[in-house]
Amino acid sequence: MKSEINRSLRIAIPTFDMRISPRFDHAPGCTLVDIEGDKIISTSYMTCEGWRDIDRVSRLIEAKVDLLICGALPHFLLSVLLDNKIRVIPWVAGEIQEALSLFIQGRLKQGMALCAGKSRRCNNKVNY
Repeated sequence: MKSEINRSLRIAIPTFDMRISPRFDHAPGCTLVDIEGDKIISTSYMTCEGWRDIDRVSRLIEAKVDLLICGALPHFLLSVLLDNKIRVIPWVAGEIQEALSLFIQGRLKQGMALCAGKSRRCNNKVNY
């Protein structure tokens, strides 16, 4: 099943090295990805070390983010994101590129643990 992407979309992914940070509220930065259809148009990095939780959300709103793909995040931040029309796919762990690939294919789901390598998934869930 292909993704429902039929317009431009800005995705934010809390980043630790080249992986999705385990926690949105402690990530040193966010990777911003612009997608049109099934193509990645641009990628940039936004540092957020030392920012308060709500500052992270404010910056995503200012950056016109449509979707947040992340690991864990506090419930109150989830509520603020949703209230500001930012869709969230939480509890995702693994490599950023694999998460983006699965999202574009319409196969990324909350709670997925992605293994490094050729699109293997580790039992499709995060094991903490």
